Amino acid sequence: MQLFDSASLNVRGALVLRGGGFKRLRLGVRFGLIDLGADGLCLVDTGYGPAVTTGDQRSRNVRLHNALLSPKLRDDGQPAAVLARLGKTPADVRTIVLTHFHPDHVANLSQFPNARIVASGVAAKAIAEMGALRRTRHGVLSELLPPDLSSRMAPIEDCPLKPTWTRLNLGHDIFGDGSYLAIPLPGHALGHFGLFWREAHGPVCYGADVTWTLEALKENRAARLSKLVVFASRKAGRESENLLRAFIAEGGEVRLCHEVVRD
Repeated sequence: MQLFDSASLNVRGALVLRGGGFKRLRLGVRFGLIDLGADGLCLVDTGYGPAVTTGDQRSRNVRLHNALLSPKLRDDGQPAAVLARLGKTPADVRTIVLTHFHPDHVANLSQFPNARIVASGVAAKAIAEMGALRRTRHGVLSELLPPDLSSRMAPIEDCPLKPTWTRLNLGHDIFGDGSYLAIPLPGHALGHFGLFWREAHGPVCYGADVTWTLEALKENRAARLSKLVVFASRKAGRESENLLRAFIAEGGEVRLCHEVVRD
């Protein structure tokens, strides 16, 4: 899986790293791309897009989200631009895997109206049954989700479980060939999960938003404030962090959605 920065966030270090101080950090907002060969392309999340940052038709909640976080879109990192460089179009994307339903992961869904959506069916059902206020509390902005979400959904819970042979234990086999397993990583959001696969150098886990930097994860320095604001369950979040640290300790590699951008 290749990762691309759709946008960046300019945040105080203390928001993402305990003891990070007032120094500004630029965090990427990534999405992934997997080439499934004859089965087309798969996006892992969709990153931030214009549906959040521009437009007179945006709801008050979307405008507020944009004002609070001020994501700066990268024109060359938007999914359509990445696909164009590869000689592809949005129509070539047949599957979208959503690690969770927060705005920076679903904002470009409207560009892929025919793609199958793989996500937590339990989370999708819970969100559908929530009132508007509770949905907002969980960081879900309904207008960014397609109205036909339920008919396009392929719940990860329906995918068979297979072993990773690592500390991550079992994962849901998304494509039916063992290549990518969805690993439950609860805490950050309803239905939050990561992806496990193997590369030549060893096992890899895309931990999505378990923490917002690898430094915070490896050094156990995730900012308390960030947990209070966005985590669905602080206890579950700590357990997911511990699980990924154990995975790293046994030789696994972790990649995250919001790594610090150095360039």
